[in-house]
Amino acid sequence: MLNIVVVDDDITNVQLLQMLLELDGFKVNACTNIPEAISLTTPHTFAFVIDWHLERNASGSDLLHAIRQGKTPASRDTAVIISSGDHRREQEALAAGANHFLLKPYPPDELSKLLASLLTS
Repeated sequence: MLNIVVVDDDITNVQLLQMLLELDGFKVNACTNIPEAISLTTPHTFAFVIDWHLERNASGSDLLHAIRQGKTPASRDTAVIISSGDHRREQEALAAGANHFLLKPYPPDELSKLLASLLTS
């Protein structure tokens, strides 16, 4: 079973994503902040789904940079999907090393399809 870490500071979003992804067969570690996300990460983490806007003093890019710089237990090339309701964040996220950017709101099955395509690539 593929392990995915979902990070969003909105607990409702985290719980919804966890439920939907688990229904599609993924193992999900859901959390609301960066320190918790890092503590839930293992060398077997397949992907991260990170909301761009997190805590007051942090953003999804902070966790993305930590992953790409090898500051988490996950591989540096672990798949990272950044989501935001602000389309202006897309280029910044991709330039920082995100594999994909999802503009919120997105259809519920879009994330699972994207994760499945990352698995096969």
